[in-house]
Amino acid sequence: MKFKVSPREQRTLAALVVSGGIILYTFFMLTGGLRKQVSQLRDQVKSAKDQLRSLEITTANEAGLRTQQQDLQKTVTDLRNLLPGEDQEDQVIKLLSDLAAQSQVKIQSIFPQRAARDLKDAKPAKDASGKPIPVEPVVYKKVMIQIDALTGFHQLGRFISMVETGDRPMQVHSMRISSDPKEPKRHHVKLLIDAYFATKDDVTGGGGSS
Repeated sequence: MKFKVSPREQRTLAALVVSGGIILYTFFMLTGGLRKQVSQLRDQVKSAKDQLRSLEITTANEAGLRTQQQDLQKTVTDLRNLLPGEDQEDQVIKLLSDLAAQSQVKIQSIFPQRAARDLKDAKPAKDASGKPIPVEPVVYKKVMIQIDALTGFHQLGRFISMVETGDRPMQVHSMRISSDPKEPKRHHVKLLIDAYFATKDDVTGGGGSS
């Protein structure tokens, strides 16, 4: 059975098809723009989350670094308080003389030979671009004290033990022994002793104890 469509019905049907196409096109255009906005919004949210995560990590690192800096400052302060001050060099020399007397080591001369060069006196190093490289603060300075003495091996061993195990931070840097034909049981000894002193420029608020 065949259906006969009149021209009027054909025009009506064509109009409906065109209208439907326009509606569908408009719908897809609107929803396409909406999908694009949703995608952009999703990217923005992801970027914001990444920035927040980075900020949290940075904040945690800063807190950790701050704690490490405080711990380091406390360590530096404690170290400085264990060292004699720069102005106590004469007291350290007197202490060495007293220890020698207790050990029956006869000192012939004792004096500071040279002080290790402080970092603050050195010219700052520079990087490849010519900018100065930051220098760590000077916590202590080392002074080398020379002792010329006449002593026996037993007395010398006792003296060195008392020097290196005492309250003042000192250690033997080098030692040279030569025999004395006139006194076979005693020897000429040249000792170089490193003594450590707290510096005056205390960036942490501590200082050398007296």
